[in-house]
Amino acid sequence: MPPKGSGKRKTAASDGTSTPHIPTLAEQLSYLHHPRPFKNPQYAKNSNSRRAKNLKAVLTQERERERVERERRRLEREHLSEDAIAMQVDAKKDEEIPTYASIEAPPSVLPQRRYCDITGLEAPYTDPATGLRYHDKSIYEIVKGLSASAAKEYLAARGVSSIVK
Repeated sequence: MPPKGSGKRKTAASDGTSTPHIPTLAEQLSYLHHPRPFKNPQYAKNSNSRRAKNLKAVLTQERERERVERERRRLEREHLSEDAIAMQVDAKKDEEIPTYASIEAPPSVLPQRRYCDITGLEAPYTDPATGLRYHDKSIYEIVKGLSASAAKEYLAARGVSSIVK
């Protein structure tokens, strides 16, 4: 696109001769008509060959793949002889293919996080009298003012057998 003002037409002289067009500084410095080697001519902006899939689509595909795999194994078992089935069952015990939905992880080696019974924030402190966990000293003031029955209710909400001294 040429710079603004470059499209103005010059009025011809009264004697019929036209003056040659003298490019403006903006037209001289413009890189619009120069080749751009950094652009890929085969680039297609909206190529549908690789689109991002959401989690629901990924899980649906995994379930479908699991179902097809189970069906294939079931058909193989039906076609095998009885002797081969007995040997195969002893050897494999119906191996599980890991997927997003079926991955089992061992328990974490990190210590369990402790959260404040009042606010739900991380709780580095525990009240020795009630056993309630609290986030900071402003919450500790609230914990000290709680009755024994309220402290028991907070502990019960956390799933701890309440022992209030």
